[in-house]
Amino acid sequence: MEGYALVRHRSRSPDVTPLLRLLAKRDVRYVLIGSVAAVVYGVELEPADLDIVPDTDEANLRGLVDALREMEAQPRGPFGDWITLESGERKWIARATTERELSEWMPDVADPRTLDHLYVTRLGNFDVVPEIAGTFETLRPRACLRSCEGCEVWLAEIDDLLDRLTVPRREKDVPRVAALREIRWRLA
Repeated sequence: MEGYALVRHRSRSPDVTPLLRLLAKRDVRYVLIGSVAAVVYGVELEPADLDIVPDTDEANLRGLVDALREMEAQPRGPFGDWITLESGERKWIARATTERELSEWMPDVADPRTLDHLYVTRLGNFDVVPEIAGTFETLRPRACLRSCEGCEVWLAEIDDLLDRLTVPRREKDVPRVAALREIRWRLA
């Protein structure tokens, strides 16, 4: 893979339409999760980032890497690893990360974990989550095709969104969980 030039954008809410159009232009297959998915279901909130679970096929990840380059994406840092606790919960353990490591970061399409980052881009915050929220292979069969900002997206099923929001529970997720449960009840 060619290197990335370090371009610093400030962290900000995502420009959802241009991000989705860029993914479509690059034929990236993914399932939409997170706050933007909750908004599509009708939850009222301001998304902090656009979260996707990509298909980890190498050809698809090449398209995602091309999209990341085009959006001038840089990992927000710090780097780290997911660990599994005795309870079965997964927890991110950050490690000290230098500015040089961030500037020299290179994705490896043979290892989807190298793409598992929150990115700061010229189009706002963008989060690639290859497996922690479920894999593409597990989420896609239950996902539904919906319109989001004029783009067709595979939207994670409400129960899959709730699984991610309830373990571990963050304070900001409490009203989102309540709203998604209400929407799930109305749709049943």
